Amino acid sequence: MTVHLNFSSDAERLLKEKAGQLGLTVEAYLEAIIERLVRAEEGSTDLAPSSQEDFEQILDQLCEGLPSLPTLPADFSRADIYGEHP
Repeated sequence: MTVHLNFSSDAERLLKEKAGQLGLTVEAYLEAIIERLVRAEEGSTDLAPSSQEDFEQILDQLCEGLPSLPTLPADFSRADIYGEHP
């Protein structure tokens, strides 16, 4: 599928920088982000990387804050993890 997107010059610059930091083209960077978002929205659990290179790319993206992950509630505590177990 081919999609044409228009970005502001600032967004374009940031995309190029982030893709370059990961050693990717902007196209490959956007494809990886979109595929991961689509899988996450489907509730797919098959997000495991298929190679060491994919795994490293995922770690790099996590370090960059991609994809945006939900934050825990302010009142999240140890009890929320362990429940009735001491």
